Amino acid sequence: MADYSYQALANMGPQARWRRVLLITLIPMVFALIYYSYPSSYIPSSLKSTTYPHTQNVSFSDDDTSMSTIIKALYGPILHPVDAGNFTDEDGDVYRLHGEPKFKQKLGKKVLILDIDSRPLTGEGQLMNPDLKWKGMRPLSAGMLSHFMFAKIHGYDYKFIRAPDYADRWGTWVKVPMMKEALKTHEYIVFMDSDVMFHYPHLPLEWLLNYWNMTDDTLAMMSIDPNEPQNYDEKGNRYLNTGFVIARQSKRTQEMYKAWAECPSETKYQGCARWKLDWAHEQAAFGNYLRYDYDRPDDIRVLPCVEANGAPEAANRGGCKGVFVRHFWVDKGLVAKNLADGVMQYLLPRLHQMYLGHANEHIVDAKGFRLEGADLIELTEEEKETARKNQGKNQKDEGF
Repeated sequence: MADYSYQALANMGPQARWRRVLLITLIPMVFALIYYSYPSSYIPSSLKSTTYPHTQNVSFSDDDTSMSTIIKALYGPILHPVDAGNFTDEDGDVYRLHGEPKFKQKLGKKVLILDIDSRPLTGEGQLMNPDLKWKGMRPLSAGMLSHFMFAKIHGYDYKFIRAPDYADRWGTWVKVPMMKEALKTHEYIVFMDSDVMFHYPHLPLEWLLNYWNMTDDTLAMMSIDPNEPQNYDEKGNRYLNTGFVIARQSKRTQEMYKAWAECPSETKYQGCARWKLDWAHEQAAFGNYLRYDYDRPDDIRVLPCVEANGAPEAANRGGCKGVFVRHFWVDKGLVAKNLADGVMQYLLPRLHQMYLGHANEHIVDAKGFRLEGADLIELTEEEKETARKNQGKNQKDEGF
């Protein structure tokens, strides 16, 4: 039986089970690998479609078919520059930086993409089950796989921490000390609940840090929750959602996380013990206490709900449609669909370009003929003109 016991954070290396799990995305990605093995000059300029996102030159060995190379083939040519002045989303909306970008180079392994859970997750359709399949996969497995994929796309570090349980607290509390521990080894950590996903896998974290203005004094970034009664703290301010957190390593950040984890002991924050088990647990503790102690201008960067919380299905709840980061608290069943979209929206344009680029090999134009019974008879010029005028007769759109 496989050993999934807890390991020290610093000793957690890649494990073979990830290769088995990630085979669910192998087949569509191979199409991208095949496409990039052909010279781009095979595509006639008249048939080239507008690229979204824009492409870059990326090369790799034709003999290398590892998962890392397949991911590179799919996303590498279209990575958004970390210091670009703007980003255009799939709806055509443009998001612009507000000044000179702080991050101009990739952060690489300084960034840790972090999953934390205290459950075994070995059941059918769960992440640690070696027989995980696309059909029947649990939604939260898809979420964590998307986190792993995002890290591989951009060269960030990735860890899954199986946390010990608190004896007296709700399970989500374990994220707090585990984030604190991770900040001892990495300059930046990105923690996401398993129902949270980056919507644009090709958009690097560095660009978002520029856009959201991460400074040298920022301790953490969190999104504000929707404007609804249950999302207000005891002082009348909206909670910050702790399902998506970007934190920066610093002495002050360590102090904040220590105070947060110890909040229910009430040595400093009277009344915090209620949030051991009451909703919203560690989020309520942060919202009612920690945010007011760590309130320097740059301490906590509050991200807009529309950009870093919710999903399109929640747009009627304060506009929280998750432009960049989606949190599927409305319908967790959509997590797997969005993982598929995160692959297919990038595969399809290149599959389409490959199709058109080799059009002369597989598209046969018989429009210069007419059908008479079982025979093809070449049209005269006059008949061709008549055929053009009658094009589409006896047909529905695309044959439906």
